[in-house]
Amino acid sequence: AGITSSANLAGARVLFGSYDQYLYCLSTVDGSLIWKLAADGYIHGTPAIFEETAAVAGCDGYLRLVCLEDGTEREKIELGSYVGASVAVWQDWAYVGTFENQVLGIDLKSAAVVWRYESPQRPFPFYASAAIANDRVVVGGRDKMVYALDLHKGEVLWTYAAGARVDSSPVIVGTRVFFGTGAGVIYALNLDSGAEVWQFATGSAILASPSVANQKLVMGSTD
Repeated sequence: AGITSSANLAGARVLFGSYDQYLYCLSTVDGSLIWKLAADGYIHGTPAIFEETAAVAGCDGYLRLVCLEDGTEREKIELGSYVGASVAVWQDWAYVGTFENQVLGIDLKSAAVVWRYESPQRPFPFYASAAIANDRVVVGGRDKMVYALDLHKGEVLWTYAAGARVDSSPVIVGTRVFFGTGAGVIYALNLDSGAEVWQFATGSAILASPSVANQKLVMGSTD
């Protein structure tokens, strides 16, 4: 089936999800199948890698923690809604937005959702993946807003009105947050305050996430 999930590397292994409802682990040497794990829905997001474990959420509404060695499922955490975003992991916590209009903070040690944030004014899904830095999680929503939330409490630290839906996952570099919008504008925000530093209009919608290397920002658009 189709593969929308980006691949992630763990040593000599490459992992990705598929719309055939499997998480795959292949050898980077010859492409042979090492293991695959069945889910109960599409796996749209990219698996996160940490401590010999893969963390992946999917359209079945679960976050699965999977052993990299043999593909056994260590934990299966119910999220309450299907997920199109990739999971962000920091220390013993995971963060992900859902199509139930929520951003979740998940304690991986206790395998429990500790907090849920939902905008009281604008209930729209979160499709973009989250970024983490300076004790905050930053995520854009289809409500045309970007949020910075406290890592452990889920409280709002700042918001930014982007004027168009944000499906582009933010990238944090130093004290700046970069992302694109459906209106084709690239933004740089201050990580601490959420204030706009600059913007650049491309003229075509941006759905993909930015990449950063050698002090350059690289981003593709739908044109």
